[in-house]
Amino acid sequence: MHPSDTAGPGGTASAATSTDHAIDASGITKDYGKGDVLHGIDYRVPTGTVSALLGPNGAGKTTLIEILEGHRGRTSGRLSVLGLDPGDRRDFARLRTRMSVVLQQTVLEPGLSVRDILRRHASYHPDPVGLDEILDQVDLTAKRSALVKSLSGGQLRRLDLALALTGRPELLFLDEPTTGLDPVSRRRIRALVSGLRDSGTTVVLTSHDLAEVQELADRVDVIRDGAFLATGTPDELVRSSSAFTVVEFADPGVAADRLPDGANLVNGRVRIHTDDQDTVVRDVQAWAEREKATISGLTIVPPTLDDAYLAMLDAGAQKTTSGKAE
Repeated sequence: MHPSDTAGPGGTASAATSTDHAIDASGITKDYGKGDVLHGIDYRVPTGTVSALLGPNGAGKTTLIEILEGHRGRTSGRLSVLGLDPGDRRDFARLRTRMSVVLQQTVLEPGLSVRDILRRHASYHPDPVGLDEILDQVDLTAKRSALVKSLSGGQLRRLDLALALTGRPELLFLDEPTTGLDPVSRRRIRALVSGLRDSGTTVVLTSHDLAEVQELADRVDVIRDGAFLATGTPDELVRSSSAFTVVEFADPGVAADRLPDGANLVNGRVRIHTDDQDTVVRDVQAWAEREKATISGLTIVPPTLDDAYLAMLDAGAQKTTSGKAE
């Protein structure tokens, strides 16, 4: 801890105000009595961005999120969320009026209508979004009189978001927003999240759908064993990972032992994993000339964030000693 830090509640360091970052955390630790779950986490989320937090079960992700939300205390470290310290009771009370949390599963009264539940929730806020406006924002205008129990999964998820957005939050924690939804509902939710960012709302996203993360997130932080493995934009993480590009083409009809070096035949396609696609393409073309084989349907499939994430976890596991990432 820096000598200039002042002690906050529970022996933690006080928050530092930041307007450029909705979240500014430094040296966050959490010890449940059996060793640290979080090991000096530094975590910054620029204002008005979508930031994804990824990690396997038991990585410390949930603990970190709960500390940021103010639902769990930290053991040490400095933390500012919208310029306030979630670990301070007075700051937490103020923070609750400026942020919202959308859990993966929310229980709503099944016998209430969409209109009634939104009106009741609006009464908790000093300057709520109008009913017509919020219904339009989440595309539920046609369901304003419908009972909660009659809504589809996608409609329920959009109602969750409507409730979270009624108070005009500056910061939104969003957990698995499209899990179990159909493609149309997923597209609507993703468009809504993009719109929130465009309007200046900061979103912290947790999701196991890495295609979704790659589409929505401005930055990604990968946590494992209570420490960050990687931080960057989705493209930066893909480029810096050990994930391979796949060069593939249609089965040319030659014997398996005559395929190019490193090639595998999968579902009628020849696949070669490589970190040097240009060299492989040249080698394949030279091989085709030698074998008098016809190359058709040649495609180059770059690695995705999903590929990069799995490669990072694998590399992190290989560097882990006694449960801590080095």
